[in-house]
Amino acid sequence: MEDSEHQPSEDDDRELERQMLAVVKQAIPAARVAKNAAKALRRLSSLASDNLAAALEAGTSRFQLIRARDELQIAQLAELRRGQSAIGARVAERLIEDQRRIDHLVLAAIEHVQNSSRPTSSEEEGAEIEDDWIESWRREAAERSQGEMRETFARILAGEIRAPGTFSIKTLRTVGALGQSTAHIFRRAASLRVGMELETGPGTPPHVVDARIPALGGELGDNHLKSEGLDYGRLIELTENGLLHSDYNSWRNYNPAMPHLKIGPTGGVIPFVHQGRRWALNPLPGFQAGSELRIHGAQFTAVGRELLGIVDIESDARFLKKVRAYLKNQNVEMVALSPDAA
Repeated sequence: MEDSEHQPSEDDDRELERQMLAVVKQAIPAARVAKNAAKALRRLSSLASDNLAAALEAGTSRFQLIRARDELQIAQLAELRRGQSAIGARVAERLIEDQRRIDHLVLAAIEHVQNSSRPTSSEEEGAEIEDDWIESWRREAAERSQGEMRETFARILAGEIRAPGTFSIKTLRTVGALGQSTAHIFRRAASLRVGMELETGPGTPPHVVDARIPALGGELGDNHLKSEGLDYGRLIELTENGLLHSDYNSWRNYNPAMPHLKIGPTGGVIPFVHQGRRWALNPLPGFQAGSELRIHGAQFTAVGRELLGIVDIESDARFLKKVRAYLKNQNVEMVALSPDAA
């Protein structure tokens, strides 16, 4: 019992996080975001007690004890008796390499937060990243050594720092199982998709009302978009990986993207989204009152929707022209809502 005062406590953790928060705030102004960045550093990175040493000198923290334990285990593995030392060395090397990957990704995520153009709330109160989510992120991210998938995990962590709850644990597991080929197909699908999105406030991702790969009058199951890099086999690959629903001919009513209909109590429009840009859909004289603008195609799953916000969109003027032509054939035209959408 005499040693109880030296045991880590919740007060130790809170004090460590408070000290980290003071340091991280210097780089990330929004207090709510800085708090989550500090927690990610404390829970994930071995660099915290080195690079933030000045802020962490007060006593022994739970984080430092855990790190000391890990270092002791690595040393013990390396000193295993003859006949086992090679195994011990390989295990120790793997542990060290995994932690190096995590350190790199955490710093990359914080850099994404710092460089983001999306405004953030400066409120002290706000949602906090869940411990289970952090541990799930660590497990999945430590296994990835290839550049593109590692960048995806850095962006996911950055998104969760900014707005906890943006990415589910299911999404982490899905991304952890994705191969490079499927990731490339998904990027192409994200670049061709259409949808409707609503802004939800500073520092939070938009609410995705709908997101789908448009069939544009054809049948996706009959390779209608093969020339666009999305043949039936690639759509199946996205479906099997939990990114796309299996009904490739589902539809959604896009009338809410038409300003003249004054959808909702405020009469606002839900922007039409394509290639990362926002549009309104204006009816042409041939559009009949009371009719629905139905856009058919393959709908993204909840996991797919979460990932759409962090994918690099490939600009494709030729496909944009096809979308415009399809809508014009439905007596609807796309009108830019943002300056870069013209």
